[in-house]
Amino acid sequence: MLTRSQFSIILGFAIVLGVIAALVDIPFWILIVVILLITMAVSYLPIMMNLYLTDDMKKVERFLEARLNQPIFHFYYALAKEDDFQVEKALRDVREKYKKGHYYTIYSVTYAAYKGTLVEKRDSIAQIKQPALRVYYEGLLAIEEGELDRASQLASEQKKPWMKEAILADVAGRRGESDLEIKHQQEALRLTHGLQRYLLVKKYGVGRP
Repeated sequence: MLTRSQFSIILGFAIVLGVIAALVDIPFWILIVVILLITMAVSYLPIMMNLYLTDDMKKVERFLEARLNQPIFHFYYALAKEDDFQVEKALRDVREKYKKGHYYTIYSVTYAAYKGTLVEKRDSIAQIKQPALRVYYEGLLAIEEGELDRASQLASEQKKPWMKEAILADVAGRRGESDLEIKHQQEALRLTHGLQRYLLVKKYGVGRP
């Protein structure tokens, strides 16, 4: 859904382009295509920026706050705020809105990781289709069960660098190696942007917005 400012930007471009088209006799179909492209850019660039590119955590937080009516964004915001009641409400909304079960599986596993109850989601972890994400949660499960050598092995198999560093940070933390834990946390943060960086910032309690 477009915000008021996005709608105003698109409307402004449409008016300007309409005037230019009338003056230089641009075909109507070209005008429509250009307006559609502008609409897509205005609509999706802020989403892409906040989800994947920015290192400004205040912007990410404002982005989430403006979209609390959307279950997935509500889930992440509530998780970052450690608001269990709202997380569980968002999870129910995810299950209601997205009929494909794998969405709910991933978010319920994410919540279990936050709660330290991944052992209850062992079967759900095995159902995760994305290999990197599955290995990540298998690593966190191994840590939860005290199998630190197995967690380190899973980290070495992890294809996503930030996930590898996040697992190693938790392994070091469980072993009481605080300097190494901080080193891996900082590296995980360096390798992330947007929403994922925001969630790690909240988890690690550093650089909070």
